[in-house]
Amino acid sequence: MLHIGIDDTDSVDGGCTTWVATEIIKELSEFDLIGSPRLVRLNPNVPWKTRGNGAVSFVFGKGIGSKQKIGEFQKSEIFAFEKGIDIEYEADKILERLKALISKKAHPESQPGIVISDVFLPEGLYWQGVKGIVSEEILSDAIQGTTFFGFRGSRGICGAACSLAWSGNSNTKTRLSYTWELIGYRQEQKWGTSRGISFESVKKVSVMKGVFSCIDSDGKVAMVPNSPCPVLWGFRGTDDSTLIHNFDNLGPEKPTRWILYKTNQATDDHLCSKEVSDLIEGDCVWLEAIVSSKPLTIEGGHRFFNVKSNNDEKIKCAAFEPTKNFRHIIDKLEIGDSLIICGSFKNKTINLEKIKIKSLATRFSKPSNPLCDCGKRTHSSGKNSYYRCRSCSKKYERPNMVKTKSDLELKWYEPPASSRRHLSTPVSLIPKNE
Repeated sequence: MLHIGIDDTDSVDGGCTTWVATEIIKELSEFDLIGSPRLVRLNPNVPWKTRGNGAVSFVFGKGIGSKQKIGEFQKSEIFAFEKGIDIEYEADKILERLKALISKKAHPESQPGIVISDVFLPEGLYWQGVKGIVSEEILSDAIQGTTFFGFRGSRGICGAACSLAWSGNSNTKTRLSYTWELIGYRQEQKWGTSRGISFESVKKVSVMKGVFSCIDSDGKVAMVPNSPCPVLWGFRGTDDSTLIHNFDNLGPEKPTRWILYKTNQATDDHLCSKEVSDLIEGDCVWLEAIVSSKPLTIEGGHRFFNVKSNNDEKIKCAAFEPTKNFRHIIDKLEIGDSLIICGSFKNKTINLEKIKIKSLATRFSKPSNPLCDCGKRTHSSGKNSYYRCRSCSKKYERPNMVKTKSDLELKWYEPPASSRRHLSTPVSLIPKNE
């Protein structure tokens, strides 16, 4: 089979690797797609990423058996076969065609990479790329025997190779192995202009079973990007047929082309379980811990609090302003609350992606000032001191604190969709027993 991976054709100022992928499908139209193209998100903490740190890969061959429509480019239907057989191809010639295409279509500030292989690459490369940093030595070993090329620094070779190492399957029964994203693209003359997608049309598709990351609870549309890229919207879900049969409800602006991607989005593949003392800059961690300090709010609306792990190692956690109402959940935490925290480790702090409250410490509140025998309300004489009636000067002992009930529930909490990581599993998709 002909396996192709590409990465880093965009920049923070524009472009889109998935759109370049559609151009590659057009360029190699003499071959059949075997399975949907794959959109593979990698470690979201690498400092040189553009936006979503996503690479794309394909498998081409001669299709056999059943096929499914997975896209449409200017009225030309795109199909993917469930199975395929090997084809003969000259890797060097394929590479020259792709180099010519990408040199025209990639953003000038990008560092694209292309990898061509006869087979999928070792899966360990994917896990290194999604959880950590791939060293030059690891990459060099993984791409031996492949044909590859990079532009302007060649950084994209690493992501392209990692995308060819993703199997799309996981041994974990309690979480997702993969999801789907159907991406619609705009007419080129509209790039950089306001997108004509109504809130009502997004709300209509957002309530469908398995669909996620369409809209925030405050009404902000999350599936429509704000950048000047070619993407009109990204429609995500756990069932590909739901996306294919309902994307036409979005509008009024319609895509000039669309394509369905199999993706590792919403899988939590980036998270790892580690002791606090073993964390290194850039890790994405799943940690059980106990709240050990009250949350503190600093300028800008950011929240900080400390936790301690099961072996009493302490670490700071943060919920920054873009997490919006999620910060109000953090405000309600008390010392002694037991949590699962998920987030990225940066500057000796875990930047929270979501939390699960496992148990709550007992809450206490100060009762009302006691009434004096004369009927007047008493007043405190100072911290930890008695209460005194200003009318008759009679003194009273301070009443005991009373137990109160928190309005927090024992469940998962997360930021709104518009500020979530692509890889983070939405709470709506986490199994009830996890």
